[in-house]
Amino acid sequence: MSDFCTVTDIENFLQDWTIHTDAGKLASAQDAIKTATSAIKNYCHQEIEQSIETITLDCSGGYKLFLPELPVVSVATVIEDGVVLVVTDDYKLGQHGILHRVDDEWAEGIQIVEVTYTHGYATIPDDVVGVCTRAASRAYQAGLAAAAVGGVAGVSSVTLGDYSFSLGTGAGGGAGEGVMGASGARLLLLSEKDILNKYRYVAL
Repeated sequence: MSDFCTVTDIENFLQDWTIHTDAGKLASAQDAIKTATSAIKNYCHQEIEQSIETITLDCSGGYKLFLPELPVVSVATVIEDGVVLVVTDDYKLGQHGILHRVDDEWAEGIQIVEVTYTHGYATIPDDVVGVCTRAASRAYQAGLAAAAVGGVAGVSSVTLGDYSFSLGTGAGGGAGEGVMGASGARLLLLSEKDILNKYRYVAL
């Protein structure tokens, strides 16, 4: 699995170019990136990155079969109920990941059509990189804030002798999105989900 942003992206976003030089910060940033990448994939129900996959689909007949991972780059093979179909003669790939059956309907059954196809983006779109960078940066900063107060939620300031510092509330990102504590923070804000909605797959 490829990550949707890099440590350098976080450094540029936070204007902190020391993350890669500190082993602890680097590990935290890398974990935050993986978490943000997984959150984006889970929300979109898509891998997004380009890959080749073989899937077996249920089919209820009809002339259209919807492939779940988008965009569909190419289809290598289609096997319907054990029979290898021929492109153009038996099926055609249409827009939006739809396989159209030619002069026939798809066979009805459970796990009856096997498709090997290439899907996703060879280069992760800039808006997805941006969402991942922001989400990963928040997760990274939340980890730093939690470490600074020993993981105790609700602490707004720490004093040790004549030294003290204050922490933000963690609120922001729109109504209802500010929550207390690193573990309770929303990973993806509503505004970021709006950006991701065009990549989201919803089964029909």
